[in-house]
Amino acid sequence: MITKKVNGIYREKELALSILEGKWKLTLLCHLGIKGTKRFGELMQLTPGISQQTLINQLRELEEHGLVHREVYPEIPPRVEYSLTQEGQSLLPILDMLFDWGKINAVGQMENLEGMYSEKRLTLSVIEGKWKLIILCHLGLKGTKRFGELLKLIPTVTKKMLSNQLGDMEKDGLVHREVYPVVPPKVEYSLTDKGKSLFPILDVLESWGKNYIEAHCTSE
Repeated sequence: MITKKVNGIYREKELALSILEGKWKLTLLCHLGIKGTKRFGELMQLTPGISQQTLINQLRELEEHGLVHREVYPEIPPRVEYSLTQEGQSLLPILDMLFDWGKINAVGQMENLEGMYSEKRLTLSVIEGKWKLIILCHLGLKGTKRFGELLKLIPTVTKKMLSNQLGDMEKDGLVHREVYPVVPPKVEYSLTDKGKSLFPILDVLESWGKNYIEAHCTSE
């Protein structure tokens, strides 16, 4: 049983994203999902930029989340193999959606990414982190909002953090910032078509997260 405190109005999406986010977890899930059961050394070879300790830590976290199964064979030297659990395999359709979105929307951004599964990692990078996901959901479900309205909707975010996150999302083409020439200045934020196109992925993340919470988590 995995006990995880999950709060917030978009908790299912947040939980699913927290399990996926990070450079290596997605890559490891893809390796095991596409190439099947692998030994530790094989995963090291498939993921050339990762250190041995990081690989150990990432696999351990995936195992704790119930996504990866670790099988130790009583041989000398010991043989350890990793494979996706049924829960891990249930993430593969989401990874396919990340790939499809990245392939369509990554024009001009792929030159900064290297390695396999770049489209998936790029898609994840534009939504990962607690605040971007929440901002996307508020703008998608509640419509155009002023900066101050977003601050009230997200009471635990700081003004600087909200400004930085909106700036990143504007740079990624997910959010449109409209400044009205009035005194005092009025600034409104809304989702672009590119931002709206992420919602099918967010919906699937929510469904997966809901099932995960029901199966593994207790919330306080």
